[in-house]
Amino acid sequence: LAHSKMHCCDWRMHKQESEHLVAEVRNGKRSVAPFALLGVTDSAPDQLLCARIWVGDKCRASPAPIWKGKRYRHDRIRLAYLSADFGDHAVSYLLAGLFERHDRSRFETMAISFGADAAGEMHARVKGAFERFIDVRDKSDFEIANLLSGLEIDIAVDLMGFTVHSRTKIFAFRPAPIQVNYLGYPGTMGADYIDYILADRF
Repeated sequence: LAHSKMHCCDWRMHKQESEHLVAEVRNGKRSVAPFALLGVTDSAPDQLLCARIWVGDKCRASPAPIWKGKRYRHDRIRLAYLSADFGDHAVSYLLAGLFERHDRSRFETMAISFGADAAGEMHARVKGAFERFIDVRDKSDFEIANLLSGLEIDIAVDLMGFTVHSRTKIFAFRPAPIQVNYLGYPGTMGADYIDYILADRF
């Protein structure tokens, strides 16, 4: 309710509702999604706690991780970006240039796309920036995780975090040796299976 009211610019009771949500999180309750909490408080400890509660409830680590410590020996590092937003979306506008500039002598780049079929110039540009663009929208989280394992992905980058259409459970199966949160969600994932966040000092 509080999140919906913010979208409507209804600030009546905002302070009280925000304080209530933060208090519920601090009491360990499943009161708010991490994305919604970003608009309520800038407290990093509260955001971390909220993310950990969410992960424990919605996408806890698999007791049988797919990747079991094997070290791959590829000529190039295999780098996969996962997103539902490889189209006319802010993530694509911000990252298209980065995808195009990867050093192909050192990195083999792949896009794992689970978004709706996207047309348009930005989708075409992003698709052309990768060596492989794999549409997995019809696959389950477990199937996608197994695909990443089968491709021997060295680094899997989640561009979604806790945003709309995210599929965090893919990473909960631990399909890759290194798993990273980047850009799409500007906060902690609170999950032991996410090894890094790429961020600046802000």
